[in-house]
Formats: sequence, C-alpha cells, structure tokens
Amino acid sequence: MVRKKIYFLLLIILPGLIMLSCRTWFFPRPDTGLASMVRAADPGLSHNEYVFRLLADGWPVDTLNTAANADYLADQEKSLILAHNMVRYNPRKFARLYVNEYISYFIDREFHYPGLEAILITEEGAYAARELYVELMQTRPMGLLYPAEGLSGAADSHLQYLIERRARGHAGQGGLRARIERFGTWQNRLAENIAYGSFSPHDALLYLLINDQVSARSHRRIILDPDFHYVGVARGTHPAFPTGDTYVLNYAYFFQDM
Repeated sequence: MVRKKIYFLLLIILPGLIMLSCRTWFFPRPDTGLASMVRAADPGLSHNEYVFRLLADGWPVDTLNTAANADYLADQEKSLILAHNMVRYNPRKFARLYVNEYISYFIDREFHYPGLEAILITEEGAYAARELYVELMQTRPMGLLYPAEGLSGAADSHLQYLIERRARGHAGQGGLRARIERFGTWQNRLAENIAYGSFSPHDALLYLLINDQVSARSHRRIILDPDFHYVGVARGTHPAFPTGDTYVLNYAYFFQDM
C-alpha cells in the first residue's frame, strides 16, 4: 500500500518537475553578464556613434553596414538596416547581447529602458522576449540585406500616407504591391514591417523582433526570412506616436529600381 502511494506521488511530482525544467530552458532568466553594456539602443545616436558601439561589441561592421554609402538614407535609416544585418549574420550573438539586455528591463508587464522617463506597458511582459531569445539561439545565420532606393521610396510614400491620415496598418494607395511597383520591379516575394514610436533604430528592430501581442510573430518572421535580400526604409514622426520615430520597412527577394 505504501509503495502504491509513493508511486502515485511520483506520477504527480515528476511531470511537474519536467514541466518546470522545460519552462526554465525555454524561458531562461536574463544573465546580465552576457548582455551588452554599450547600450546600442540609446536615443539620439548618429550612425557613426551606433557603429562605434557595435564595434565595441565585436561586430564586423564593415561587412554588415551595407547601407553605409546609401546617400538617400538618413543616419537612423542606415542604422536600422545595420541592425537587421546583425541579427541575420549572427542570431546567437544578437540574442546573448541585446535580447538578454532587453529581458532585464522588464518588470512584470512594464518595460523600463535606463534613462527614459516613459514606461512601455506591454501585453506579454518578458514572455515574448524570452521566446525570441530561444528562437535566435536555434536560428542559423542567413544572408545580409542590401538597400534599394526604390523600396525606400515606396516605404516613404506609405509613411507619409499614414502620417497625413493619422492611420496605422498596411492598406492604402492600392496596397503594398502597387506602392512598390511605382518605384521598380520585383520578383518572388514582398513584405512590409512598421515600427511605431521607437526611441532608436536599434529599439525599432527589437520591437519588431519581440512582437508583443502578435501571436504569429509575423514581423519577426519577415526579419528572419532568408529569402529576402533587399530592403528599403523610411523614418518619420507619426502624430499618434510623437514621443519616438515611426519606421516603414519594405523587403523584397529581388528588386530593381525603375
């Protein structure tokens, strides 16, 4: 009888221990010893200042900075393309340095970035960031993104449309395909991401990667899609999100300017 009771208790306890073990593995606690100390997401950095901080973290910036000579892009737009290329070039390193850092800034559902008075209230808290960490640790490196002027033109066209109408979303001007075809030709695949009210380009990328409240993590899927090779970006101030910058990003498998 005693053996039966012990066996019954083990049946109850062991699954709980297994679940606890899995939960810990899938949602690791932040290790500040692994996180970046250079604060690449700080607001107001010029492109050169952003590059300097990434060099301090050991990134091969000369390779990753594909938009460095794109004179039609502003500093913040160049920095956002560079941020994309970091996570695509070495997802594991990006997770250890920057996702770990962001995880440490969550207090329940509140996100507290050092030095900023504004507190972001999230839906999922650190859950989505921890999930991103695990996914990046399992993601293989992929090809870099290269800037395309026409894609940036299409992104800016949509951004101005959103600003003028105080709108959100991807609809308008005939849709994504029609907007892009006014600026050039494309092949195979197109996609669009929009980051609202981000305080820096680095933050905009992490905002899209974490993808709070979006169960399909569709913005993350686009950034980590190895089939995309070209990108365009436009930055502006949306009246509904005046405390930060709004970025529209267009992606293509292949694109040629008109």
